[in-house]
This record gives sequence, C-alpha cells and structure tokens, in this order.
Amino acid sequence: MTRSALTKPTSSSRLLPLTFSSLIVALPLHGARAAETAHQSSVSASSASESDTTFLVTAKRLLSTSPVQQVSKEQSATASMSAEQMADQIASSIADVTRYEPGVLVTSKGRFGQEGFNVRGLDGNRVAIDLDGLDMAERYGPTSTYLSSGRVNTDIESLSNISIVKGGDAIAGSGFGGVVNMRLKSPEDVLSLEGDDTYASVKGGYRSDSRTFFESTTLARRRGDLESMLVLTHRKGSPSESHTGSGRSDSTSGSARTTPDTGDIGNYDVLFKLQKHTDSQRIGVVAQKYRSSSERHLYSSETSTYRDYMTDDSVTRERLGLYQDVLLDTTLFDEVHWRLDWQRTRTVNDSAMNYGSGTNAYPRLVDRYFTQRSWQLKLDLVRHLDTAIPQQIAYGVTLKRDQYDSLNHDFNKTTGADTVGRFSPPGAATRVGLYVQDRLSLADDRGSLTPAIRFDRYRYDLHRDELTSQDYSGAEGRAVTGQLGGTWNLTPSVQLFGKSGVGFRAPSYEELYYDYDSGRGYRIVANPDLKPEHSRFVEAGVRFNGALGESEVTGFYTDYRNFIETQTAVSLDTANYPLGEYTSLNLDRALIRGVEFKGRLDLHRAFGASEGWYGRMAAAYIEGKNLEQGTSIQSIPPAQAVVAAGYDAPSHRWGGELAATYVNHVSQYDAGSAQYAPSAYQLYDLTGHVKIGEHLTVRGGVFNLLDKRYWVWDDVRGLSSSYSGVERYSQPGRNVGVSAEYAF
Repeated sequence: MTRSALTKPTSSSRLLPLTFSSLIVALPLHGARAAETAHQSSVSASSASESDTTFLVTAKRLLSTSPVQQVSKEQSATASMSAEQMADQIASSIADVTRYEPGVLVTSKGRFGQEGFNVRGLDGNRVAIDLDGLDMAERYGPTSTYLSSGRVNTDIESLSNISIVKGGDAIAGSGFGGVVNMRLKSPEDVLSLEGDDTYASVKGGYRSDSRTFFESTTLARRRGDLESMLVLTHRKGSPSESHTGSGRSDSTSGSARTTPDTGDIGNYDVLFKLQKHTDSQRIGVVAQKYRSSSERHLYSSETSTYRDYMTDDSVTRERLGLYQDVLLDTTLFDEVHWRLDWQRTRTVNDSAMNYGSGTNAYPRLVDRYFTQRSWQLKLDLVRHLDTAIPQQIAYGVTLKRDQYDSLNHDFNKTTGADTVGRFSPPGAATRVGLYVQDRLSLADDRGSLTPAIRFDRYRYDLHRDELTSQDYSGAEGRAVTGQLGGTWNLTPSVQLFGKSGVGFRAPSYEELYYDYDSGRGYRIVANPDLKPEHSRFVEAGVRFNGALGESEVTGFYTDYRNFIETQTAVSLDTANYPLGEYTSLNLDRALIRGVEFKGRLDLHRAFGASEGWYGRMAAAYIEGKNLEQGTSIQSIPPAQAVVAAGYDAPSHRWGGELAATYVNHVSQYDAGSAQYAPSAYQLYDLTGHVKIGEHLTVRGGVFNLLDKRYWVWDDVRGLSSSYSGVERYSQPGRNVGVSAEYAF
C-alpha cells in the first residue's frame, strides 16, 4: 500500500450496498469474457489514481484516514455512505442512514430517542463508535429509573461520511461487535484542491412523519495555507408518528394508548474547524457542541398513581480537540497521525407528575443526571517498506481517561423533602491500548496478508461518598487479542477476503456498578466482579468487480465467551424482594452467525437500458443463540432484503430510485414465550433529486408508499403478546420528505 492511503477513497473504491440475486452468477460468467477489458480498465484506473494522489498531496490535501480502518475495510464486509448519499436518501437522522443496510440498524428507546447502533445483532457498548477518531461516550441506560444516555450525539449535517466495519475487529479494542467510524466535515470536503477559495451553502428541509423542519448553514474558507469551516444546524419537530397518527389531539392515558406521547423535540449542532496545511503536514483544532432536547406528556405511562406525567430531557455533548497529520522520512515511521481530545456528555432527564392516590397524592419531581468526561490521546504511526515483500507497518497507542458521575433528586413539592442519591458511585476509568499491524503485499499486490496484535488494559477507580448506598471495589483487567486477515485476487474481477481472530470487550461502568432498589419489591444489584467478554470470530467472502457492476457475499461466525447478560434473575433476599433481585452475569457461551450479500448492476451494460439505469440489492440473514440458557439472542434482527432500481443521469444533475424492503417475521421461539412477535412486511420508497442551475439542488421522497402497517422488531422486543398498547409502537404510514440546498 502506498501513500495514496492518505487521500480520499474514490467513489469506485467504495463498496456500494446493492443488486439482483442473479448477479452472483452473471458477474463471474461475464468476468471471463471481460477480463482483458477489466484489467485494462484497472490499469488505467490505477494510473489515474496515482496521478490524482500526487496531485492531491502536492495540493496539500493530507487527510487523516486511519491505516487501521483502511485495512479493516479491505478484509471485512463494510457499509459506507457519503454526505451526498445521505442527502439523496432524504435522511433526517442517523436511523435513516442505515435504512437500506440489512444487518445494521440504529436502536432507540422511546422517550429517550436514538441510543446507538446494532450491528449483526450486537448493540449498546459492544459496538465501537468514534467521531473523527474520538470514542463516543458509553451508553448508560438502566431500566425503571427515568434515565438513559445514548451514544449517537451528533447531527448528520455535520458528517461527511459514515463507515461501518461489521463484526469482530481485534484492533478496535472493546468494540468487538462492529465499528462505526463517523467523519466530521472538513474544509477540504467543499473547497477546491488548491488556491484561495470560499464556499457557502444553506440547506433546509421537512419530514412529515415527525413534522420536523431543519436548517443548516456551511461556511468554509482558505487563505494561503489556512483553512476554516463552520457548520450550524437546527432541527425542530415532534415524536415520530405511529401508523395511527401523531397523537396531537389524543389525550388518552394509560398503556393502551395507540398514538405516541405528544411533545416537542429538537436539536442544534455547531461545528468549527481551523487547520493549516503545508506540503507535508496538516495541523488543526476542532470544536463541536451538540444539544438535543425533548419535552413530552407521557400519557402512556399515566396510571392511577402517576398522573399529569411530564418530562423534560436533554443531552449536551461538547468536544475540543487538536490534531496533526505529518509526512516524514525516518527509520521508524513516515506517517504520523495524532489527536488529543476532551469531551463532555451530560444527560438530564427531568420528570414531573402528581404521584400517589387519594389523600396521599402529592406533586413530585424526579430529576436524573449522568455526566461522562473524557480525555483521549490517540497516536498512529505508519512505516512503508519497499522490500522484497512490500509492507505497511502501522502501530500506535490510545490513552483514555473517563470520569463518571450520576445524581438523582426525588422532590416532594408538598413537604419540600428532597431525597438525593446515586445509582452508581462516582468513578473513573483509565484505559490503555497498544497495537501493531503489518500489511504484507503479496505477488505484486495480487493479494495481501495482515497479521495484527493488540494489548488492552483497563482500571476502574471509585470515589465513594455519603450519597452512595453500597461500598463496591474497583475493577481492572487486561487482554491480548489478535487477528489474521487477507485478500487474494483470483482474477482482475474476483477477490477473496477474510479474517479470523479473537476479540475483547471490557465491562461498562453501568454493567459493573449500577445499583437500584425500587422500593416496590425488586432490586438490581451491581456486580463489580464481572469479567471481560471475549470472542473468537471468522469471516470470509468474495467480491466481484467487473464491467457489469460489483457484488459481495460474506459469511461470518462468532463464538462469545463470558458474554455479559444484564438483569439476570438471582435469589439473594426473597424476603425483602419478593419480585426478585437482578444483576449482570457472565454467561459461558453465546454464538452469532450469518450470511450477507450486496451488489450493484449496471442495467445499461447488462440489458441495454439507457445509460444511467442501475439495480442494487442487499440482504442479510443472522441467527444467534445463548448456549448456556438455550434461548435466542433477542437483539438479533430478522432476515432482511432490499431491492432497488434507480437512474442517475450521465450529467449527474438528476436521478431517482424506487426501493423495496422486505423484513421477515419474528418466530415465537425467537421472541420468547408469551412475547409479542411482529409479522413480516414489505415497504416501498421513492426518492429523487435534481440540480437546478449551478447552485440549487432539490430533493424529495415518499416513504412507505403503500401505507403499510408494521412494527420494527427492535422497538417491540420484550413486549408481552397481550400488551394492549402495541399499536403505539407501529411505524409511520405514508410520509414525505423534502429538502433544498443552495451552494455557492
């Protein structure tokens, strides 16, 4: 691998999610006939790529794409979406970005909104999420406590790209279920390659399913070697509708309510970057502030004991960082990438209600706070060796210090009594990660072999005070993990890829130290003795890339040990807790396996359609089992397939797409005894975009064209089959989205 790794990947190097199942047969057959043409195209593309690389580097466009991420994409199944692709899909949230990517979804939790990613059936803190190299805050979302802190705390208008590496990745450290790399916009994304330049854009849009309006402004400028960028975004709307409607005129109380709880939801995002380029380095500063807010009337939670139930929730994330990317010529390294970041994520969940019944009723305020502060230093070094076997050696270190603080207030407005406490003691975690990875180029770059090894160490230190009910000890652990991956080009149009290794995840702060006495007959007990989770994974696949298009088939198998299961029933004190005590425990074994396919077909070359017509397909089948308990892993999504046909004009000034999504039913066995199991469903979406003149782009879409009534498994898992309010969890009916962007 050459220094071209420092430049942006070209659109042709991305794996497009996508094609008809016949492509599996069509591409290999066609590949034999088109091998020479494909090879010539490959050589031409390679020459163009080298030329572009030289031009970009001399034009001072040094980018900080991690070499580790590049190799992970090479030997793994990945999904990637650019800012333009997100805009063309009329995406208004992170959840919309994964709409057409089977096996990947964004999880949500009702009142508290989007929480994180589910990748191949694993979610929460098992999926690593980083934003421009900075780890996002952990999820802290215990049940029955009016509190939940999510992990997706940025607006998509601040992003230039989202890349998802699916499955195990030893080099990613604790994120052994998958890795989500989100890249913030930078001046080089919109400015010309060289010379002084100025860019400005204004963008606005509307989504009918949540009555959400948004506005976003982007400003960028270059003078000499100094570049700057400012992105401002604001959204305002309501909770997403159910199929029944928005509920704005519905005042029905109780769990049988069929429409969402009403309220107002919004967020703003401010991103600023200032950087300086020379011929051999880029150095800069990044600052971002994101705040989401939600005010709701929780009609669905009202009972004879909880009346007039109102909530006021917010999440605020602040980030300040320094970064530098340098080209050098030394014995130990010729690339240096480092960044130092500070981040604070603060969750505030306030609830107000009339609590109790009869003469015992009183106005009650329940306020929950959770804050995570982080310092992170990340250093990546790269050395290219032009030996008999060319090598790219990458090695580095990550140092991270997290501080956790939770606080609870339960206030009786009648008496003035304020009960103050914590769910977890104040604490801090110190994490150290070291890695070495060596990519060997084989047979004149016909293939590659990449061994990698990583060392992780973590330690939790607690600071007990008078508000902490229990005296728990700290926790620590360490692990050495590794993997071996590689690629091999059978022909110029057919490539094999795969990897095998062992993974690791340290238990989270919540899993170790969350302790809650409900006062109503049950308790959740902390378990500071939890062991780290470990995994053994294998993934292999084949890619086809020929004149007709491209496709990819992947199979994977992961065996998990010490799998942490939260809220497992234990019997400790049945006299005081007749409804049970629960805790987090390490299970012996769990496994997840499956197969995925995606591809894209050029209908012009395959069937003689007009130039610009294409078809795409993506599908995933995943199954998982808790081997200790003999039950399914409920976070596994049902089988899903997406088939689409679209048109992208050769001028790239207009286009559109009709996409069909099929999601299989959830069996009663997988859902669990007496649990709600949603039926299969099909959806159809139509989107389009057109560029008017040189500056204006208009986009629009109609979603759920046939007004299908359906439920997403992740939203309803755990609900009883007899639950009367399941209609409230249904997805919106037919809805529209529009946006307009003026750039100059």
